[in-house]
Amino acid sequence: QKVAILRYGKLVATKETKETSPNELAALMVGNPINPTAVTKRESGPVLMELLNVSTDTQHQSKGLQNVSLRLCSGEIVGLAGVSGNGQTSIADLVAGLITPSQGKLHLDGKPINRWSPRQSVLSGIARIPEDRHHAGTIADFSLTENSIIERYRDQPFARHGWVNWQAAVGFTQELIKQYDVRCPGPDTRIRFLSGGNMQKLILGRVLQNDPRVILAHQPSRGLDIGAVHYVHKELLEARQKGAAILLISEDLDEILKLSDIIHVSSEGRVSPPFQRGKVTPTELGGWMSGAAFAKQESMHAS
Repeated sequence: QKVAILRYGKLVATKETKETSPNELAALMVGNPINPTAVTKRESGPVLMELLNVSTDTQHQSKGLQNVSLRLCSGEIVGLAGVSGNGQTSIADLVAGLITPSQGKLHLDGKPINRWSPRQSVLSGIARIPEDRHHAGTIADFSLTENSIIERYRDQPFARHGWVNWQAAVGFTQELIKQYDVRCPGPDTRIRFLSGGNMQKLILGRVLQNDPRVILAHQPSRGLDIGAVHYVHKELLEARQKGAAILLISEDLDEILKLSDIIHVSSEGRVSPPFQRGKVTPTELGGWMSGAAFAKQESMHAS
């Protein structure tokens, strides 16, 4: 019958359930009104990265890929929906250079990639928001500064004569903290002391500050409060507007439908045909997620 709202450990309001709304509660939680994220139609640019008939071996709990093709175009968000463990992690690892295909090819700017590694991925302008920010996105006992440059410590301006330029690294981190509103005591704070939302803001800033060409956003809003989710979505859409190609992998179908220009579904290591925004329903996507639509497609091809 009543709902109480806490913010920063303080009671800010108590409301009658029937006299409030989700939007009002969200605004009270974060301290300011949350306007719906506006997704405007945008013409996509050239293909920046492409997976062509790619197959991979099974990776831990993630299904190996089976003859998957996928295009990532400038200024476009490609959403990949599906139940966890159906090949999404293999696609993410492939884009990030953590694994290589057993069959098929990766193309970058229309040219086949012959050598692929995490280092090559970073140097090619590919940035990632990992699925697990605690174990794959940060090192818990490293400071914010160390985590901010963890993928670029060998590059200018953070490397100087074979040593880390800590002055540049701290300055970069201070800018991230300010620009992305990371709530923390300072750049020397160990990142494990941050909330999930603030940790994700730092990762997001680390990704976006270098104007990446391709962004791998794997479960970017998982476990975040409504204010942090809105912030992440806004920043991804701004990156899209600047021309980044974004691969959004999420189990949240609402997130996929809200942000994506093109939608694919992953099931048992297979990837569905592309669907344009607004041209597919949640029910239809559910059919692909369950595998039923794949079976129907395969039977039609067989006949």
